[in-house]
Amino acid sequence: MDITKIDKNFAAAAVEKDGKRRFVLPCAPFKLYGGIYEKGSGFVRMPLGVAADVSEGVHFLAGNGAGLRLNFKTNSKTLRLYVRESCFCRMRHMALTGSSGFILCSRDGAEKKSVFRGLLCPEWNFGDEFEVAVNLDGELRDYVLHFPLYSSVAALEIELDGDAVLGEGAGYKDVLPVLYYGSSITQGGCASRADTSYEDLICERTGVDYINLGFSGNGKAEDNMVDYLRGIDCSVFVCDYDYNAPTPEYLAATHERLYKRYRGVRKDTPIVFVTRPEARRDSADARRRAEIIYATYENALKSGDKNVYFVDGREFFPEDLRERCQVDGCHPTDLGFYYMAEKIGGVVAEILRKCGE
Repeated sequence: MDITKIDKNFAAAAVEKDGKRRFVLPCAPFKLYGGIYEKGSGFVRMPLGVAADVSEGVHFLAGNGAGLRLNFKTNSKTLRLYVRESCFCRMRHMALTGSSGFILCSRDGAEKKSVFRGLLCPEWNFGDEFEVAVNLDGELRDYVLHFPLYSSVAALEIELDGDAVLGEGAGYKDVLPVLYYGSSITQGGCASRADTSYEDLICERTGVDYINLGFSGNGKAEDNMVDYLRGIDCSVFVCDYDYNAPTPEYLAATHERLYKRYRGVRKDTPIVFVTRPEARRDSADARRRAEIIYATYENALKSGDKNVYFVDGREFFPEDLRERCQVDGCHPTDLGFYYMAEKIGGVVAEILRKCGE
């Protein structure tokens, strides 16, 4: 039985199309954050030519939408997306709403509190092209449209009411973005919505933009990847690739090397070293990896570097909720991401305060 036949709340919104204005993205006043648009490829997190030189996996994943956001202001009562994806991602252990859904939020009040306004997600059996819509309240609001965490968006059009006001969004604080590099967890697996990844929660709390360069299974700190990372102007660099190092030995061979290579160009950028989230604190593998990462941090301090920080992933989750914080013993649930944002975000917020934002 089709669930939408017995519960209308599961059905996509039905919106009339007459008298609408359609915009082909990218275009003003819609502003893209977290990535770029490449003609012929679509919306990407880093130049695909650069990504291809790192690895086949990074090249593929760089087209995924993690961290990509559109900001704009409107009072339209309807919003419809026309989407063409070069990769429509379905996974057994991650909600389609997170892997392939767009999330629309408004930022309300003086504090710009993020308020969920709509899910724009295709059905499970949709192909690479689909349209989906939400009804809104018609108030003039500052909106952020979050891209899917794993699907790749090749083309996007937005349709609004023909008589609606449309303008530039408020953007973010006048501070360089926070840069995140790491694994599938960094990319957002397995958040149920793009706005519940730990990076986006931190962004909401600090008001500072971010760049998500998490690559599922492919955050391996290759030299040319580090060269790209150190070319990005950022306020804070969060280094979170522990889970993708195949072995502790690989981590030991690459982690301090990444730090030194990065510092060769970015002399003063604060760096936050993060170990992997761990539901079982007594894991010998996790303990060994944490020791390796802590050694990088300790050696940096000994060398006189005052802009390094260490966050132990074994301490992310409360003891009585540890098993509730991961989907599969690895990837966080939304609850797990909340606690990651508490720990990592606390450090990032303190750094931003020290730097005067």
